[in-house]
Amino acid sequence: MMKNVNRAAAAVALLLATSGLAQAQDGVVLDYTKRGFRDAEPAVAAADKTRVTSALASFQSDPVKALGKNLVVLGRAKGKSPKAGDVDFFLLSEKPPIAAEPFPQAPAQVVVALKGKDVVGTYVIPAARQYAKLVGAVDMDGDGTSEVLLEGSGYNMGQLITAVDAVKLEANGTTRVAQSIPEVYSDSCENPVGKKSRSAKTISLRGGKLVETVHPEKCG
Repeated sequence: MMKNVNRAAAAVALLLATSGLAQAQDGVVLDYTKRGFRDAEPAVAAADKTRVTSALASFQSDPVKALGKNLVVLGRAKGKSPKAGDVDFFLLSEKPPIAAEPFPQAPAQVVVALKGKDVVGTYVIPAARQYAKLVGAVDMDGDGTSEVLLEGSGYNMGQLITAVDAVKLEANGTTRVAQSIPEVYSDSCENPVGKKSRSAKTISLRGGKLVETVHPEKCG
């Protein structure tokens, strides 16, 4: 009888632990309904910019060198690296992309991981993809390495469309898109022809994937 009680208690404890883990992992990761978030410039403190510059000064990397001495830092996010543990990720670019230029000509952007004042990893993004900012980092699949969340926008004929890619950082320094969320924010209220509409999404992590919820908004 006592064994059965112990087994039942253990089963309940395991269920509670599993439930707690799911709740810890699930939740809103990005919220594009908040205007302050979606309109914000890439948030990087002056001290972090100095830290990145100092760390790169003694780091040899051809992709980073290709960005030039006047490279810009397009956002910062805390995440995890399998070897270094807790790190800070930064998105480096030759210059900020312009939403109205659909085919930018620029060197490949680079995601750099810093542990304190040291570079512990660099990851090259294909040059055809030019992101506007790094908006977050989350370990989607539980492998101990964070995917970085990179935002890009396009503007044409009065229509603004913003999308987010969850980018996997590979051990060999390359990157690949693990998941794309289209139209996290869409605004065609200034469209001279056709339907005028606006919508924003909240992005949550559920079961190892990013799940989107659409929130329609009114023009004006």
